[in-house]
Amino acid sequence: MSRRIVSLVPSLTETICELGLRDELVGCTSFCIDPPGLHRSAEIIGGTKDPDLDIIKKLNPTHILVNLEENKPEHIRRCEEISDTYTCIPKSPEDTPVMFREIGEFLKVEDRSEEYALEVENLLAKMKNSSLLNRGGLFSKRFLYFIWRDPYMLASSDTYISRMLELVGFKNVAPTSERYPSVDIEDMKSASPEVLFFSSEPYPFRKRDAKRIRSEWPDAPGIIKLDGQLLSWYGTKTVSALKQLDSWVSGQRQDLVEWED
Repeated sequence: MSRRIVSLVPSLTETICELGLRDELVGCTSFCIDPPGLHRSAEIIGGTKDPDLDIIKKLNPTHILVNLEENKPEHIRRCEEISDTYTCIPKSPEDTPVMFREIGEFLKVEDRSEEYALEVENLLAKMKNSSLLNRGGLFSKRFLYFIWRDPYMLASSDTYISRMLELVGFKNVAPTSERYPSVDIEDMKSASPEVLFFSSEPYPFRKRDAKRIRSEWPDAPGIIKLDGQLLSWYGTKTVSALKQLDSWVSGQRQDLVEWED
């Protein structure tokens, strides 16, 4: 079967390549950075929010992959007019086995995608059955997870990011049910977090951002920078994320440390 695949979702682009279909990926977004060198073989079709639909059509795709959160409804509808389109919106790591199986059926790579689905299910079962998750300490702390500044924006409990962290016992205390709320310092204080997580993406938080928030909130709790890609990219990255979370709670990795001012 000859496939011409276009992906409008960075994490799905990586997943397609891990499923052995890199040579059949003809188009992807400018944010599709993994695996390295991808833009030398696949044409850039714009960003996730502003894809060039004319380019997509000219690529004559047989399969298009989109996400209901990362891509706009009008763009998804247009993709559906161009070619067969797979749409997803995983909100937790538990949703990814189903997604793997759907992608496997969509792209006709059922055997390989089933391997990933089973690996995620096994890792989730292992973590949920681990007595280490009840040991308290850092992994029972109340957190706020920052994805942006100017304004400050958080990932609330109704997000894939939060549910990934909640797997190991963290408690999201974002002060609203909105999925990605904007907040000010008073909102943060009222939530009474015990740790602040700064993400590496979409905004790449740096130590100067930690200093800034401490100048605005002198008695703020400890700040830890986390790999935003690892915690938010669903697909094959889910396997890596679950393995790292497991290594944290089992004490094999010691990289969850506070930033020094």
